[in-house]
Amino acid sequence: MTKIQETLAALPEDKKALFIPVFDNIEKFYKVVYLIARNEHVTEQEKPERYEDRLQVIRQIRLKVEKLVTSFGLNGEDIVADIASDYFEDYVNYKEIDLGLTNDEFIAVIQNISKA
Repeated sequence: MTKIQETLAALPEDKKALFIPVFDNIEKFYKVVYLIARNEHVTEQEKPERYEDRLQVIRQIRLKVEKLVTSFGLNGEDIVADIASDYFEDYVNYKEIDLGLTNDEFIAVIQNISKA
């Protein structure tokens, strides 16, 4: 378990409850933010068709997550950055992490974030 995962797991139950409407639970929050960081990085690296538009959408979602977490009384920017740091640590060490999150689950949470 990484430091940010330990920090999130140690949050008081009332703070964890704030994540449920959008993310279902704190573990899924971590996984979704990790995947947002990965998608942003891969898009920057591979530059697929219309990648600038994709990056703009990914970054808007990331900012929305930061603001949402900040509205919970936490430092959203730091938490998202720490999770992104976990992704980059895995990337530089050639670790492919299976987060156990389906595309449908990921998309459902992204839709929840967009509505929040």
